[in-house]
Amino acid sequence: MSPKKTAPELKLFTFNFYLNTNPKTKKEWKFEEGLAYAKAMGFKAIAIWDSNLVGPIHAAGLETMSYIDANDKTYKLSLCRAKTMQPSRVNVQLWDHDTPPKVAVETWIKMAELAPHLDLNIDLEVHRDTCTETPEKTYEIAELYKQKTGKDIMMCFDFSHIALVKHLNPPYAERLLTHPRLIQKARQLHFRSFNGHHCQVPILDGKGNLTIEAQQYIEFVDELLKCWLRGAKGGETLYVNPEQLPGPGYGLSTFNDIWMDVLALKDEILRLWAKNIKLWQAGKL
Repeated sequence: MSPKKTAPELKLFTFNFYLNTNPKTKKEWKFEEGLAYAKAMGFKAIAIWDSNLVGPIHAAGLETMSYIDANDKTYKLSLCRAKTMQPSRVNVQLWDHDTPPKVAVETWIKMAELAPHLDLNIDLEVHRDTCTETPEKTYEIAELYKQKTGKDIMMCFDFSHIALVKHLNPPYAERLLTHPRLIQKARQLHFRSFNGHHCQVPILDGKGNLTIEAQQYIEFVDELLKCWLRGAKGGETLYVNPEQLPGPGYGLSTFNDIWMDVLALKDEILRLWAKNIKLWQAGKL
């Protein structure tokens, strides 16, 4: 009998700014209280933009994730700044919407070479107003990187941006999960509920039930997790952000409390992960 493989681990993370307010009373509380609450809710890491919060986050037994912008002039400074945040992974928003893929990939090659010397794990995020603004540019960058280095690029997929660009109708998986090798290579994914016209839709209605749009999105989450797990050999760690953001860029004034939506989405992700891990362990994926 072959030894049982170690199952991949999913680690949830969330943003530090969610944690400044008590979710029940809506009043400000100590950041340490917010951290304790996030930990109790099952989060393993906190995403930050500067190093001032590293101390209390690590003291609470949580990991840090860092977010940076970068281009050819700033990437060294940005990576050094990320280093001060002592992150498990670094989310990079690279260049601008009009940056040609051949330019972006040269910068990424430099960053990928420098990052290990700083003990950093970096991921190129698929995001608006960056070099990955469209799926065509995103996958051209990935292909150029493969040609030049012989390696698959480490990406952080946020499929809400691609779905919005293409104005997709559900079900979404057939149009979005077109590059399974890159998805399976990823170690950081952002899960923001979307449809083809809104890069963020509410998870809960006014009665605490899943919205129709959220149900359609959660079907995609199920397929995405299956896709990722099909490439897992065992022992990998996948960092996942059940992401909901405020207006005006994402949320609308009629949306519910986004933290409540984050928690509801988190529960759905964990449910689907548990289901699909059993399938993975049984060799049925």
